[in-house]
Amino acid sequence: MKYFNFTFIVFIAVLFLTSCHKPQPKTTEQKLSDFFQKDSVTILVTDSGLGGLSIAADVTERLRKFKVFKQAHVVFLNAQPGPHTGYNDMKTTDQKVRIFNNALRAMNAKYQPDLLLIACNTLSVLYDQTDFAKDASLPVVGVVQAGVRLIESKMRNLPNAKVIIFATKTTVNQGKHKALLVKDGMAPERIVAQACPGLAGSIERGPFSEKTQALVRQYVDQALTKLNDVHAPLFASYNCTHYGYVDTLFRQAFKEEGRKVLGYLNPNPYMADFIFSKENVNRFAQTSVRDSVVSQIEISPAKIRNISALIRPVSEQTAVALEHYHLLPHFFEWKSIANE
Repeated sequence: MKYFNFTFIVFIAVLFLTSCHKPQPKTTEQKLSDFFQKDSVTILVTDSGLGGLSIAADVTERLRKFKVFKQAHVVFLNAQPGPHTGYNDMKTTDQKVRIFNNALRAMNAKYQPDLLLIACNTLSVLYDQTDFAKDASLPVVGVVQAGVRLIESKMRNLPNAKVIIFATKTTVNQGKHKALLVKDGMAPERIVAQACPGLAGSIERGPFSEKTQALVRQYVDQALTKLNDVHAPLFASYNCTHYGYVDTLFRQAFKEEGRKVLGYLNPNPYMADFIFSKENVNRFAQTSVRDSVVSQIEISPAKIRNISALIRPVSEQTAVALEHYHLLPHFFEWKSIANE
């Protein structure tokens, strides 16, 4: 009996010591430090649609210009689940989170990326709720933080200024932009959130179509009615990666309303700035960069024409990759969850 008690005590002690010495998960900063030690990397950019291709195009060209790595593969993955189903169409947040989690697992298994850029505000606000986020071994960076930093930088010295956050329904309902801005000291009454249902899809189908123009005018009008001070300095922030494609339409809509805007804020070009900081550039004589565009759903020829025309001035290579995209049907499971 004494032997049994002694063995049991030793067993418990070993368990205790093992748990005490369990390695702590790496922070994002530590993961990024590891990332910048590599010569060859895969950078995966994802969006629930094609808006994030503007970020993929920017990353592709800056990798070539600033020579941070010897070789780089930029993969853009359209994480829209079905041809007529996006995350904003789903009934519950739980469904959105679980489906995005399936997409993340599939991306990681197939491409084993060294860095994941969530170039979608909707998916960025869902990410922290996924199981993938709890044990991800790679650095994951969302576009929300870039948007918040941009808004803060413009409004810091203008205490009376207000900002309209144009975003999808999910992004507005989650309220992460506003919460982060308020946490950093911005008064909540300075922030107006305007949901824009259907606008991202309309931009893909026809960025300058009558339907897209009408939607932009409608949402600008709705946002302006929420302002309690019509004379306050104003910023308009594009917190869906699609909206920067139609910057001219937003500008025209505000002009038609007779409302002066101090600045139209598009965080897309700033999202990947951390990759190209001074200490990381010119590590190599040149960088070989290749692009891939991947989608679970078919991308119509019209959408390919529309979006490739918009990103080609930034990156011919990314535009060509879109025109020759890889279709991976059944890449991740979503129907069983969406139909619950």
